[in-house]
Amino acid sequence: MAQPRRVLLIDDDPFARQVVVRMLKPEGWTIVEADTIERATAALSENPDPNVILLDIILGEENGLDFLEAYRSAGGQVPVLVITSMDDVNTAVAAMKAGAYDFLVKPLSIERLTTALANAAEKAQLVRENITLRRRVRQESFSRFLVGESRAMMKLREEMEKVVESDIPVCLLGETGTGKELVARWLHENGPRSKGPFVDLNCAAIPETLIESELFGHEKGAFTNAIVRHRGKLEQADGGTLLLDELGEMAAATQARLLRVLQERTLNRVGGAERIPFDLRLISATQRDLNELVREGKFREDLYFRVVVYPIRLPPLRDRKDDLSLLVHHFIRKFRERTGRPVEGITPEALVKLEAHDWPGNVRELENAVFRAVVAARGPFLTSVDFPDVEPSGVPRFGPRPYLPKDEGIQGFPPPQPAPPSSGVPIPSNLPRNPVTMEDYERAAILLALEAENGNIKAAADRLEMARSTLYRRIKALNIPVPD
Repeated sequence: MAQPRRVLLIDDDPFARQVVVRMLKPEGWTIVEADTIERATAALSENPDPNVILLDIILGEENGLDFLEAYRSAGGQVPVLVITSMDDVNTAVAAMKAGAYDFLVKPLSIERLTTALANAAEKAQLVRENITLRRRVRQESFSRFLVGESRAMMKLREEMEKVVESDIPVCLLGETGTGKELVARWLHENGPRSKGPFVDLNCAAIPETLIESELFGHEKGAFTNAIVRHRGKLEQADGGTLLLDELGEMAAATQARLLRVLQERTLNRVGGAERIPFDLRLISATQRDLNELVREGKFREDLYFRVVVYPIRLPPLRDRKDDLSLLVHHFIRKFRERTGRPVEGITPEALVKLEAHDWPGNVRELENAVFRAVVAARGPFLTSVDFPDVEPSGVPRFGPRPYLPKDEGIQGFPPPQPAPPSSGVPIPSNLPRNPVTMEDYERAAILLALEAENGNIKAAADRLEMARSTLYRRIKALNIPVPD
């Protein structure tokens, strides 16, 4: 079945619109008419995705090119065919510069009009397919950069998706170890400047006396030991992305110069007079409260509004404990390949211990803890003993565990006693002996909770901190037998 084809016709002349409608309706086009820029804008608000826009340049006292420029600036992607009664080269050039797909001169022939519309509609379809493909690729790449499926990570992904295809300055806010540099790299590698360089500068790691040289560069002989010309980070990032990490630690004098450089998009190297243009996307990151620094007079307010155009806050690990198991297994695979250690997974008991910790160092702290555990592991599964430095600082999601005899089965997977017949929930006599998948761990956690609560579904759901309906769904999905 042929896809419906729609055209938005913007022309103040009712007779001209009538002629176009008579030409296009027999060809299967649906036409939405507008005689002013205001009505055209309203039509796009109601239905933002016509196949083609057919735009007259002269709209009474209005100019159609003004509409075209505003539409393109707002991110509009639909091909626009400009029509006019003026066969003028300068007008055609102006239309193309404003973002027109084609330029048609009145009077229109039906062959020329339908051919131009068909070509434009085909291009629009390719553009939509390209956008869909890029979004799918970005979604797949997200898990390679940031592991997690929690609600907090889904919200972060949505925020990143909003700005990835633009050049808007982004400021990443979050505690140390939350992955700010990884987010910056994802935005760069999936954005319009992915073919350019990604350059980062940690403002807290460079002495105040050297930060301007690192940022703006210097000429030979500009100061002692400046034996060669040095291109600064702004120059190095030309055509790509610059990440200014720990921006809140930048000295006041450097803030003032950075503000002027960002406004003018040109710089002078230290000790130089040449004005050097640059073009880049700026991403900043900080764990400090920049609003508070502005109030204290430690950060320039005008620079704040220049760099914090679109803030994105990264969640700490304590607010996304649902992702902890995924992260642990990700790091186990990573360090197993790096160290050659035959570690296959982690016991539920050890996971409970990790979940009881608040992780002030966030994902970086967890990564280091898993690395040490993999190196020191004495068996195929990491146990609580392999995390001696992880102390409980909160209440584990699964609650207190029942007594587990240490002399039976793999540690963390002891054979539980069957539930009493009155509980209504049969508990298998043995838990998984080789827990190597996420389903194994989830099944084991549910069975342990059911064992601890004598098969009481509501109590087990409370222990697991999930809704009873959710627990029923997981029991069914994991084929844990329960009576009707």
